[in-house]
Amino acid sequence: MNKIYYEFLEKLISKSRKEKIDKVLSRRTRYIAVLLENIYQSHNLSAVIRTCDNLGIQDIYTIKSEKIKNSGKNVSLGAEKWVSIKSKNKDEKLFDYLNKIKKNGYKIVGTSTVKNNISCDITDLKLDEKLIFAFGNEEKGLSKDFIKQCDHIISIPMYGFAQSYNISVSCAIVLSNIIFKIRKSKKSIFLSKNEKEEIRNEWIKNSIKNSNLILKNIEKKRAWKDSNPRPPEP
Repeated sequence: MNKIYYEFLEKLISKSRKEKIDKVLSRRTRYIAVLLENIYQSHNLSAVIRTCDNLGIQDIYTIKSEKIKNSGKNVSLGAEKWVSIKSKNKDEKLFDYLNKIKKNGYKIVGTSTVKNNISCDITDLKLDEKLIFAFGNEEKGLSKDFIKQCDHIISIPMYGFAQSYNISVSCAIVLSNIIFKIRKSKKSIFLSKNEKEEIRNEWIKNSIKNSNLILKNIEKKRAWKDSNPRPPEP
């Protein structure tokens, strides 16, 4: 979309909204990302989206389940407007999809409660490279084929009778722990100038009701002007 169009949209939002966008954007990261495999319950997906937004994580990758159930609960509270959700194509093979993510510089960190799968505890995980944390569905966790492609498998400490956490709780525990450690280390994990500009434009658009219709009308007017130039003055 033409930069001029976004500059027009920016004039339609308040100064406080622009300041909020810039403040949140300054804390956003793609150094840490999340991947969800075959989540069944829509409210769990919504809760993860909200967690990522609150912790400053921009990208969520999804391998969607055909059995996903809509609980009718809007747990995300609109947070899906502020994160980038990237879904696997239906015909794309799992190996190819994960390999593409790895080529973007990520190490894939799976989560599991099966002792034989676990390679390290969450507290021992090294944070010197880009990491994408993968969470499986509510019943079985990550699939066996997915586990095989992980670079690390971590466990979350549990000290009670229950043998697992809810998917959204697991995600919140892991991500808050990791983000806290990275921020404490003062490692540079934030977005590039170009990434900020791209996301900022999207957030401005998402801040305005019927923004797509407004942009469409602007394009129509511009196209009409281009095809009907003003005649030169005599």
